[in-house]
Amino acid sequence: MLSKKIFTQEYISELRGRTGDDPLMIERTLFAFGLLEAIKSVDMPFVFKGGTSLMLLLDIPRRFSTDIDIVVEPGTDIDSYIEKAKKVFPFYDKDEDVRKGKNNIEKRHFRFKYLSPSSGKEVVVILDVLFEERQYPNTVFKPIRNSLLVTEGEDLIVEMPDVESILGDKLTAFAPHTTGIRFGQDKELEIIKQLFDCATLFDAMKDIEIVRDSYNKVVRSEMSYRGLTCSVEDVLKDTIRGCLCIATRGGSNPDDFKYYIDGIGRIRNHIISQMFNGEIAGAYASRVMYLAASILTGNDNILGIKDGAEYVAQKPEISKPKWFSYLKIVDPVSYGYLIEASRLLKNIEI
Repeated sequence: MLSKKIFTQEYISELRGRTGDDPLMIERTLFAFGLLEAIKSVDMPFVFKGGTSLMLLLDIPRRFSTDIDIVVEPGTDIDSYIEKAKKVFPFYDKDEDVRKGKNNIEKRHFRFKYLSPSSGKEVVVILDVLFEERQYPNTVFKPIRNSLLVTEGEDLIVEMPDVESILGDKLTAFAPHTTGIRFGQDKELEIIKQLFDCATLFDAMKDIEIVRDSYNKVVRSEMSYRGLTCSVEDVLKDTIRGCLCIATRGGSNPDDFKYYIDGIGRIRNHIISQMFNGEIAGAYASRVMYLAASILTGNDNILGIKDGAEYVAQKPEISKPKWFSYLKIVDPVSYGYLIEASRLLKNIEI
């Protein structure tokens, strides 16, 4: 169980001193885990997904996440669980944020309320509930425990997609012209979060087949929900073009880059103990581009590049290779992934 001390100003200040990060982001993340434990403690049936789940799934949390995303089976009556959870410390109430969806996805959104230990004001943690049949190839069970949390007694265990399964899911969300989060809706931060998460998960993945399986299931569902007539290949190319845009720092598509650079600037205080800028985003995009290119071309021989030195003298088989020269300095390994992606895509029109 989570120790109540993590919901105090003293502990938030302690974490700020340890990480150097934004105390508001720290607070909201800690209380998000409080909500996760609340819904688990009342035996609500769900699969935990989304950015916050990565803070339990990965060995080291990489970015803050301040809401809870779950999947429940269609037809599940969640109201009794929600009513019980709103009374679990540190929360005192909740309300439902009723939204009119633009597609056929069945979702509900709840705002759980707590008093901020720093300001004394009411703050909310969002619970997003997706009603959907399970699509993840594999799930794992993880304790609510990581390096930012303090626990005592017996851990509560939550079910979530494994690394490969959630990577396939998140990759569909980084495709802003097809199945992904769209530009121009003040969600540029969310778009870059998907890029960051995909690159982070890529470094931890072990089985491309599971990623491909998860991706194909989720992307087809998303196309159906949105009434899209594009193909899976079109969505992958959308992702690859987005990666190229970021990796070329707008050289390949200045119009889209203005949205990406906005998100890159806004994500900085969400990253734990790490700098993030346009060049680092380009390095992350190179990894995601290689992943998307591998799924598109059926490449099962995913390379785990450890040393990029052998690639530094090589040029990507893409027009205007000078656009990518900075990657040799910023992250030679990512430059290596860019080279490998360009080889896979050599005869494909993107």
